[in-house]
Amino acid sequence: MNQTDTEKKLTVIRTKISNRELKEAIEGIRALTADWDNWSLSQQLNELENNYRYMLHYFLRGNKDPEQKNIYRKLIRDLYSVADDTASELMLRESSSLFYDKMRTMRLHTPRSLDELREQIARENDTYSFISLLEEGPEKERRLRENRTTYEKMLQELFYHIFASPRANAEMSAELNGFVQDERMPLQAKALFVSALTMNLLQQFDAAKVELLLDLSKEAEPQVATRSIVGIIPLIQLYSERWPLYPSLESRFQLLADDKLFSRRFMTAVTGYIQAHETEKITRRLTEEILPEMMKLSPIIGKKIRLDEWMGESGLDEKNPEWQKILDETGLSDKLQEFSNLQMEGADVFHSTFSNLKSYPFFQEMSNWFLLFEPQHSSLATLFSDKSEGMSLIDTMTRSSMICSSDKYSLCFSMMMMPEQYRRMMISQLGAEGEEMQKMQEEEEMMQPHRKEETLISHYIRDLYRFFKLFRRHNEFVDIFSLPLNYHELEPMAPVVRQPAHLEKIALYYFEKNNFREALGAYSMLADEGDCKSEVWQKIGYCRQMLTDIGGAVDAYLHAELLDDQNSWVLRRIASCYRLLKEPESALTYYRRLEQLHPDDLNIQLQIGHCHLELKQYEKALNYYFKVELLNQGNTRAWRSIAWCAFLSRKFDLAHSYYERILEQKPNVHDYLNAGHVELCLGNNGEAVRLYRLSQELAGSIESFRALLEEDVEELQEAGVETGILPIILDGMRYGSDL
Repeated sequence: MNQTDTEKKLTVIRTKISNRELKEAIEGIRALTADWDNWSLSQQLNELENNYRYMLHYFLRGNKDPEQKNIYRKLIRDLYSVADDTASELMLRESSSLFYDKMRTMRLHTPRSLDELREQIARENDTYSFISLLEEGPEKERRLRENRTTYEKMLQELFYHIFASPRANAEMSAELNGFVQDERMPLQAKALFVSALTMNLLQQFDAAKVELLLDLSKEAEPQVATRSIVGIIPLIQLYSERWPLYPSLESRFQLLADDKLFSRRFMTAVTGYIQAHETEKITRRLTEEILPEMMKLSPIIGKKIRLDEWMGESGLDEKNPEWQKILDETGLSDKLQEFSNLQMEGADVFHSTFSNLKSYPFFQEMSNWFLLFEPQHSSLATLFSDKSEGMSLIDTMTRSSMICSSDKYSLCFSMMMMPEQYRRMMISQLGAEGEEMQKMQEEEEMMQPHRKEETLISHYIRDLYRFFKLFRRHNEFVDIFSLPLNYHELEPMAPVVRQPAHLEKIALYYFEKNNFREALGAYSMLADEGDCKSEVWQKIGYCRQMLTDIGGAVDAYLHAELLDDQNSWVLRRIASCYRLLKEPESALTYYRRLEQLHPDDLNIQLQIGHCHLELKQYEKALNYYFKVELLNQGNTRAWRSIAWCAFLSRKFDLAHSYYERILEQKPNVHDYLNAGHVELCLGNNGEAVRLYRLSQELAGSIESFRALLEEDVEELQEAGVETGILPIILDGMRYGSDL
């Protein structure tokens, strides 16, 4: 059995347990162990099966046991654990993944205990502080370099010690708790500990470790607390079915949900994950639209704007209006504004920039992806060799709220590859901007008190995103950014996300990102609460409309209308949906109401005309179309409507005159087609063929044109055309000028 087979069988077993088909689940676990002998796991499985048999026997005899529910719940969670442990033992024998590779290494070579690592890290950190006080010189530099190297090795060992650890027993739990409670631990070590713990739990569920992660969300240090909260969310998504099996987890999360600080941070993380799902779309837009447009613009600027206009006496503070004109003409101005808006909204606009800078040796090591940015990291030693320049760059990098830790390392490595003169110039420029950036950040934080923690959360989510998308072995991990946007549906998250204000926030994020199915679910939950605004029903209707459930959309819009019967947007939507449902009479009722609210709106007049047209009330339709034309002489929509209505009502001369006017403008494929219909009705078969041929050219092929023609067969019959001549017309088009 190979790794893929084991994973597939484990998935089936978990599904059986989830469906409470426990006998089949037990048989599936036993089948996993058929090719090898593990007495301990077999013994556990036999004991669980015997307990289940006893419970069934007791239950079928009609005996009532007040503990039956607890026994059944414990049996289910123990079956999950035995299934996981059995698959894990098989994976240790056959899997080449990093997780099992590290587990094998730890089994073969007894590592230092977590307590020993903790003491070593504390000692190295104290040593660094002591060396920093020494007089500057080569000896100090050497000792600092040796200290940093040892310290970083300890951190790396710490990460893998936690990442590849088995399910926690009492002894391990004590060590884990001892580590996080040790005040001597530097922030870097604690942050890395949280990430390692999260990555371990994404590989295998462990209730004791989940409880520790929940406890860490209350840490006084924001970096630690926010990292733990960000890690909790995908764990609940992956293990939502197991969560109710552990009452201690449910009660602990409920207590945290009552804490305003935790709830606020949790919701910030949830919305951060929703935004992260947009990263690939943003990256595609940047790489396929905005950046290529900028590259195209480059030669235009070179030709149209002289160098002295860029670098004149007035400097760069006075913008040449011609620059904006060029941007507007190319359409790039709107795209750059969109880019700026995305950045202001907190979207990850730098992923495309830094994704190509993750091939440095630093990123070959998994643990490095989760490090906080530290300028004193040994891999950056050569960059910061010049103290004055180094301090300038350090200040700028540490202050920056624009890019995450992973990207800060990438930027530093790319600068190290630059020629010395360019590197100095860039460091100088970054340093000059540092003070301005700091002022801006301070102003933002004053206006938005929670801005700093929001930045911490968004940066960590970006660090995770880069790991799960760009790490060389990322395919060995479940991509948490490919998990569904189902935060509103998950029962374990309900204590936080189902609070009305929070649910409305999630719904709005779904909606704004065009995740209409998810938004519909969230808004429907709000509507079920009974006390909701017209806006909620409006958005339910819009979501249903975008999901092509027009009937459901009408029902929702009618709910919205009951709450706000003068809302023009709602009335327009109801009317347009009725037209889509082929109910022009109902649509007409709502367009009449809109006409009373907006008597000068020509679009409403057109829509009323369309309704009369669909009701075959051609004279009434024409009256409205003529009214629109009278009020707006250049309205080609009115011309098209008049021409088509005249055609259907057999006023072919009138239709002909309007199509002549339309064809003098910018005719489309349907204009030529419909004009051809009119000529056919007038007996001008040759002219009809000419116009049809022009329509075919725009359609792309005779087959495409034929499909359009066939759609109008019924209208042609109503207009009195003998449709039996259509094959002759098509052959006339095929022969073309040869006739």
